[in-house]
Amino acid sequence: MTTAIIYVRLSSHRGDLDPSTSPARQEEACRAYCAAKGWTVHPHVVRDLDVSGSDKGLRLDRPGLGEIRGRWSEVDVVIFAKIDRLARNVVDFRAFAEEAEGHGAALVSVAESLDMTTPSGRFVATILAAFAEMEAATIAKRTADGIADVRRLGRWAGGPAPYGYQVAPRADGPGYTLVPDPDTAAVVREAAERVLDGESLYRIANDFNARGVPTRSALLIAKGRTRRTKPAPWSTQVIAQMLVNPRTVGRSVHRGEILRDDAGMPRQLWEPILSLDTWHRLRAALEANGDGIEGRGRRVRAARLLSGIATCAGCGRKLYASSRKHASGATVPTYACAARRNGQGCKGVAITAEQTEEVVTRRFLDLVGGWPVVEAVTVAVDDGRRADVEAGIADIARQMTERGADVPALAARLAELHAAREALPATAVTETRRVETGRTFGEEWTARDTDGRRALLVSAGARVVVHRAAVPGRKVFDESRVHFTLGEFADPEAQRLAEIAAEEAGR
Repeated sequence: MTTAIIYVRLSSHRGDLDPSTSPARQEEACRAYCAAKGWTVHPHVVRDLDVSGSDKGLRLDRPGLGEIRGRWSEVDVVIFAKIDRLARNVVDFRAFAEEAEGHGAALVSVAESLDMTTPSGRFVATILAAFAEMEAATIAKRTADGIADVRRLGRWAGGPAPYGYQVAPRADGPGYTLVPDPDTAAVVREAAERVLDGESLYRIANDFNARGVPTRSALLIAKGRTRRTKPAPWSTQVIAQMLVNPRTVGRSVHRGEILRDDAGMPRQLWEPILSLDTWHRLRAALEANGDGIEGRGRRVRAARLLSGIATCAGCGRKLYASSRKHASGATVPTYACAARRNGQGCKGVAITAEQTEEVVTRRFLDLVGGWPVVEAVTVAVDDGRRADVEAGIADIARQMTERGADVPALAARLAELHAAREALPATAVTETRRVETGRTFGEEWTARDTDGRRALLVSAGARVVVHRAAVPGRKVFDESRVHFTLGEFADPEAQRLAEIAAEEAGR
């Protein structure tokens, strides 16, 4: 008796009632074919739902195909509704067919009536798989070209709207555009105003989380547009990405590049949430304060609390986070100087990380734990047009290298952009303000994670110098090796007291 196992695959599962190639319809076709052949249907139906069969998907590493591999000894036939349900290219199809044959099983496709136990069936199957591969490539190219055309015409290409916007039909033609959403656009404007007033991203994120302001992921979950079940909270990175997103000022991005007009300047395709002047000042302010706008606002987190703060007393270089083996076999985190290892003339220094951090934390909070946090924030007052002009120059230069380019016309535009750049101020104009956060250093320390605490130390001008051990090889931690000082404060008297306390702590 021949036993057949049914395989069902669907790239985008919209429910069993989907009238196209729904799982129910695929299974029904396979069962009817098995009944006509007199085959026994295996009780387990294998399903790969929401799984692509193209080269961008899992290919033959799909979970369902893994289940079939675990049941080779139970089946004689693997049956599927259509050949492209199994594979979208010849290589994958032939590979799985040979794998099945090696386990004494055959592949059967209902729509094409293919019987892989015969030479003619294998030949026809290879041809059909080649057509499926060509169809997948054609669909992918057609989709990509369609999205590119839509964006060039100034229409929204589809997908969830960026934070602050909602998708709406265009009033002046076919397709869709973006319009500001009253609720979330207000959040974007509030965050922008607070940053330009000198408030830190960290404080804004904490406030948004405390108030329950919904993030983009929370809105997508509420609309059923994502598989996530728990929304991501606000963070400094999320707010930075939201504020510097070019779409916030009505610009469209295609394949990582802003769409530009013939003069090389960015095109505005829909109503902006922020004015261009505000957006430029935001970008300059965030970059001036080290909040980073390159790489979509992502920053590399410090390895440990004192990374970039602790230095070697011998050579003055920063200590790096490392680890060493303890006599017990355990790995112990350390701060170490690499100068000796790199042949830079320093005897080097190494100290246990966790105990050093405990010492610095205690001294820091003893000195300033009850003081109000006053942050020095650099705010840009330049309009930031230079970034747009520079990007336009780079884009025109790129176009001039393309085959068939109208070089004279592009050269004229390039000259105009160079003239516009020369008319701009030589440097960006910024100013530094001191802003009270409304919390003490102790309260901020408790509320923050390691990265946030490190930022707090930096804002207070903390400096940690680690000396070599008086007795080399001594296993007991010596707190006197850690010299801790603080930088300038707004209150001169507080600064004087801090210096006295630091001297006493170091004795």
